[in-house]
Amino acid sequence: MELDQALEPLRRVLLERSTSGCPTTVAAAVEAARTALAGGADTPTLWELGVLPEWDVLEARRLLAELEQQFWPTLRLPDTIAARDRALARYCLQDLLAGRLDPLAAAGRIGFELCPADDPGSPLRPFREWLDRAEDQLEHCGGPTHELVAELHDLATRLLAGLLS
Repeated sequence: MELDQALEPLRRVLLERSTSGCPTTVAAAVEAARTALAGGADTPTLWELGVLPEWDVLEARRLLAELEQQFWPTLRLPDTIAARDRALARYCLQDLLAGRLDPLAAAGRIGFELCPADDPGSPLRPFREWLDRAEDQLEHCGGPTHELVAELHDLATRLLAGLLS
């Protein structure tokens, strides 16, 4: 496994942390550290995080801050909020297409958390529109139809292939 690939889960945990102030879960941070170690990254901080108990959120925050400093040049984290949101949208779309994220949850996160409210031309704006239609179907049909979910997957595929690549 190449080092850049091994650090990808750590990059994602750090990006998620930058939006909420803490890791998605300590378990995700621990798993990211283990993946980085397995891929050849080797620092005492990674080893500490790799064996951290799930209840130790404060220590996870401290260790992640250290890792961010240690791997800053290698991680190539986005330096603007817009770039961070695009990176998080990319992860969200990948999770949607891989079946790890519910379509409504993905559209909600992308359309409302990551899409700039003041940018009507944002490539993420169609997710808000999709979510409006899905909520109508949820109310009247019990959930989005297969056709509507397929439309969301098509939108995600196009976005990943072009605008967010």
